[in-house]
Amino acid sequence: MGIDPSRGFVAFPRGLTDWEWYSEPNTARLFFHLLLTSNWQEKQWQGITIHPGELVTSQSQLAKQLGLSVMQVRTAMEHLKVTGWITVKAGPKYSIVTLNNYDSIVGRNRQDNSLVTGKQQADNNNLTIVTKKPLKQSSSAHACETPETRTTTHQIVNEFESCICKLSASGKAELNGYDDRLGPELVQEILSKCIDLGARSWAYVRRALAEAEAQGCKSVEEYRLTNPIGAGRNMRVDRIRPSGNDILANATRRRPLIKPEAAADSLEQNLRRLKKKEAAKEGTPDVPEP
Repeated sequence: MGIDPSRGFVAFPRGLTDWEWYSEPNTARLFFHLLLTSNWQEKQWQGITIHPGELVTSQSQLAKQLGLSVMQVRTAMEHLKVTGWITVKAGPKYSIVTLNNYDSIVGRNRQDNSLVTGKQQADNNNLTIVTKKPLKQSSSAHACETPETRTTTHQIVNEFESCICKLSASGKAELNGYDDRLGPELVQEILSKCIDLGARSWAYVRRALAEAEAQGCKSVEEYRLTNPIGAGRNMRVDRIRPSGNDILANATRRRPLIKPEAAADSLEQNLRRLKKKEAAKEGTPDVPEP
């Protein structure tokens, strides 16, 4: 399919070649796609004002349009969000992506739109509206969220912040990076284990994730085999020397608690008592003690 110039133009500055994400294929491609598909005029949609430099879309739709996986799109969007190039507001069925500094990037004020007819302007101004499956809401509070009040993040980030602590922008980027490299199931397993062990910081969880990555774990099963429950807490400890409380140390050289003479007297007394009991049973007189 050829390129249709009747839909209008977007001016790309030559300085893009020096852009920080220019050499990262997925991130750069996603950004260029957002520049080309975002709205260039203000428009109302379902009671929401869509401004120039914004579009209504979803990660699944972007993945389909770009031939990428949803995970790749999610990582690329996280790169752009963390570095301030886009802002994402999510609702239960769609997301509104805003390109920050849109006018200065595309030179919107210098564009010549005289080549585009009224009908073509309407076509170029069409929204990319995509419906995605509603996410399962864990609480009634989520059900009340609107596109203006909730920012799109990885599900793993939401769980981390709800169970442990708030994450900085760099912490979110690191956690999302582990989510992409290790896979969401494995990262979820590690996070759950850290929560059960009482994790209270990102440093604790990051150390566990780094260890799993260094061990080469690719699945939950591999991780459980390499890091069984209780590992590190119920392991046998072998000491080169006794701890100092060894009751058998120097046992042969210890002084006896009972003197030999006293032990012999005690034994003789026990024998006499035994003889008296036997004599009483047989009816014989007691043997006088010497």
